[in-house]
Amino acid sequence: MRIMFLTHSSDQGHRFRVEQYFPYLKAHQVEPKWQPLAGSVMDRFSVYRELPSYDVVCIQRRLLSPIEFCWIRRKAPKILFDLDDAIMYRSSSSSTPYSFSRWFKFRWMVRMSDIVIAGNKFLKGEVLKAAPGKSVFVIPTAIDPNLYPKKKEASGGAEIVLGWIGTKGNLRYLRRLDPVFESLGRRFSHARLKIVSDGRFDSARLPVTNKSWALEEENEDLISFDIGLMPLDDHPWSKGKCGVKMIQYLSVGVPVVCDPVGINRDIVEDGANGFWAATDREWVDRLSTLIQNPALRQQMGLKGIETVEKEYSLAVTSEKFLRVLQILVPDRRTP
Repeated sequence: MRIMFLTHSSDQGHRFRVEQYFPYLKAHQVEPKWQPLAGSVMDRFSVYRELPSYDVVCIQRRLLSPIEFCWIRRKAPKILFDLDDAIMYRSSSSSTPYSFSRWFKFRWMVRMSDIVIAGNKFLKGEVLKAAPGKSVFVIPTAIDPNLYPKKKEASGGAEIVLGWIGTKGNLRYLRRLDPVFESLGRRFSHARLKIVSDGRFDSARLPVTNKSWALEEENEDLISFDIGLMPLDDHPWSKGKCGVKMIQYLSVGVPVVCDPVGINRDIVEDGANGFWAATDREWVDRLSTLIQNPALRQQMGLKGIETVEKEYSLAVTSEKFLRVLQILVPDRRTP
């Protein structure tokens, strides 16, 4: 079986939803190819001439015009549409989440695809709104736990690090916590923020370390955290997120405090591997509890590692992805 993945050329989405599947697919007689879609429409049409030689074409997180998608539909034997973002809505920084053009393209692509994979239950629901009865499978974004070190012990020393990793466009979620950081800064002189991003964040009361993200330094940054932060707003765009950074926090043994929005509610079991916090007061209370209790951080960290290994590991999702391919191309099933 041969599969071509058509993706954005300008983001990291393919790292977890595409490329990390390749070794498993190759081991099961599936030949994958990653093809970023860049340049003009005519440039992309030259790529589409290759599609008939592939058994499956996977479109990952791209919204295409009906004309362009119809061309792919004519050329591709089978189409798999993979979603790990709420691309049918505008981002939460927009004045309104609703977009007729986005929803029209999304609905068209969902209806014309053979199978859809959704990264969470909210996205599955959006698919079924667009095409009731559509064949849609939930496969969460996952990581390979073997590639992540484990935090050896919870810090009880001079400094407690509240950590956050993300792009500068998502710093707006953190800024909502300014009152929380101000309260923590008054109560805990040994607490600080560490922000790993391509943007910068500052707090009036809490010391902040801003560090540029680099793939080769990501693991070191993760284990430097004592508590992971995952604030989100209750917005359709936010509900479509698949929580990869939170999964990374848990994978190294760092407990998480998060807003109970979207997939956050699925990944974090409140009181087990982290805490939910829906208000500023809850954020202060939950973070204060973890700052003051290294044994609880250690206990929650171990539970987080267990959560990732059971539900959000590459070994689990690779099998699910292969089964979807076998449903699409049943005469090319692997042993």
